[in-house]
Amino acid sequence: MTAAPPPPLGLAVIGHVNHGKTALVRALTGMETDRLPEEKARGLSIALGFAFRADPDGDVDFLDAPGHEDFIRAMVMGAAGARAVLLVVSAVEGFARQTREHLRIAGLLGLRQGLVAVTKADLVPPDARADLQARMGAELAATFLAPAPVVFCSAVTGEGLEALNREIRALALRTPPPERLPGAFLPLDRVFSLAGTGTVVTGSLQGGDLEVGDEAVLEPSGRTVHLRQLQVHGQVVPTAPAGGRAAAALRGVAPDEVRVGEVLCSPGSFPPTVRVDVEVALSPEAARPLRSGDEVRVLWGARQDLARVRLIGGAPLEPGSSGLVQLRFSGPVPTHAGQRLLLRRPSPAGTLGGSQVLDPVAPLLRARTLEARRDLLLAVVQGRLEDIVAALARRDGGAVSVAEAARLSRAPAEEVRFRLARTLVRLEDGLFAQESAVEAAAQAYLDRLAEAHRAQPTRAFVALGSLRGGLARTLSRELIAHVESRLAAEGGIRIVRGQAALKGHDPFAALSPGQLSRLGEIEAAFREGGMSPPDAASFASGADSSDLLSLLVESGRLVSLRNHALRQTLVFHMEALDAALADLEAAFPPPAAFTTGEARAALSTSRKFIVPALEFLDSRGDTVRRGDARQVVTQRKRFGTPPIPH
Repeated sequence: MTAAPPPPLGLAVIGHVNHGKTALVRALTGMETDRLPEEKARGLSIALGFAFRADPDGDVDFLDAPGHEDFIRAMVMGAAGARAVLLVVSAVEGFARQTREHLRIAGLLGLRQGLVAVTKADLVPPDARADLQARMGAELAATFLAPAPVVFCSAVTGEGLEALNREIRALALRTPPPERLPGAFLPLDRVFSLAGTGTVVTGSLQGGDLEVGDEAVLEPSGRTVHLRQLQVHGQVVPTAPAGGRAAAALRGVAPDEVRVGEVLCSPGSFPPTVRVDVEVALSPEAARPLRSGDEVRVLWGARQDLARVRLIGGAPLEPGSSGLVQLRFSGPVPTHAGQRLLLRRPSPAGTLGGSQVLDPVAPLLRARTLEARRDLLLAVVQGRLEDIVAALARRDGGAVSVAEAARLSRAPAEEVRFRLARTLVRLEDGLFAQESAVEAAAQAYLDRLAEAHRAQPTRAFVALGSLRGGLARTLSRELIAHVESRLAAEGGIRIVRGQAALKGHDPFAALSPGQLSRLGEIEAAFREGGMSPPDAASFASGADSSDLLSLLVESGRLVSLRNHALRQTLVFHMEALDAALADLEAAFPPPAAFTTGEARAALSTSRKFIVPALEFLDSRGDTVRRGDARQVVTQRKRFGTPPIPH
């Protein structure tokens, strides 16, 4: 089987203005990256330029960044789409202001691979190179390019170009592959219309491949489009691979409906957000600390946005330090976990630092949850799934969402699901819990139920709503539901009609002889009332009578039914309802049918009582209603009324 070609290497070409970046790219690729008339007239790059070179060891996309300080946004756009840098330094001028600024920005954007090209080498004598290289080594010492190869070259004479090509090939082989994302993510750096093709967008493709015919979405506008054609390096292709430059012709949108800075992405994979939690590394050269409430300009991908800062715990961030920050935007923005961004002061313009997105759909920060949020984000910074899972479990009452764990760990959801299923307990689809959390929750459930029985020992059951509501203060509702089902299946608790009780709970054992006697009197009154029972309200005024009536209902001796038309609650003895069913079966042997009026006459009762009684028999499956008539269901097992222990 033929091995898949390696992903293209996005190589950001950075450095000071007029140090020969564009000439070097032209010499390496034969392509001109200055495409605008103003650039050609001024001999100065003002927009990000693109060139490429095919190579068996991996294609290379050259992202030629303008060197002038007025075009930092374009430089960031190029670095954001790259996995390595080619730092260009003039042998005549050496390190200059924007050389240092570009290198610092590249480091803040998370780039860690690269090499150095010393251009215009033909303009300095050979005996001056050792001193020049020593001075550059001192400049590079504290940067990520300290160990990088340094190649002297000339775009005019061709000196060093072959050596530089070899180093670029070696760089392509050692640079880590592009990061995995939930789908394709293409920040748009150009939008234009082409005759016969329509709307065309370009960018550096991240995350996943694009295929012709795919549906995609433009974020944050939310417009759905279809990919009618794809091009890579000027060639029409069926698939554009992640990691390199791509151009897409879109169906379903006009050119003026698309903006540079939008993202073309897989549907549902990157929902726009107004809050993003990030880790910030403040530059040592920052003019002042970063405080909550500060406004910053965020440069990421091909876009820039203004955001308000909210520090996540701790004092203001001092220059050279790192910390956790929530960025709050005035409108929705598209991003993904792991995306790198640059923070700058809006005015006067200046670089504050770099940051990495930890959670692209962050919740609103609240004082009571701030510590838990900080703990979770610190786990995200460390990047270990086990730590993230533990932090999620602590925050969410023991439950762990596969989707959230995958987003925060930046791993595929199926991989996370597989790993969690090996060590955790499945609560429901996409939700797991640690075994220790399940055991603790089960014990908490039993303890709370026992506490309720001690508080009201003569009540047969505890309402599930009350029980669950109390537990939900510290446990997730999904975990509560799981342990409730487990305890019921194992026989530790009994659940009847929305109520629960411990297996061994006996409310009758707590009754005094006088209460037992009164209980018998109440039951006898309803048994004797048959299908015309007494008014339950008449038993609510005596001492203990209301509680005893409730106990009889909870124990199943009596049953409380609702006459909705009359808005009345009626109480029957269960034996009366069982006897009524037997009488109906005798009067209307199946498959004979009967109406409500015929049933009322057969049981010698009134409409007030017959309607809720028949609805009860329907719900129990003893009778079945078809239109205005019913019939008794044959061969059903009849359950007797449980005796009251004395």
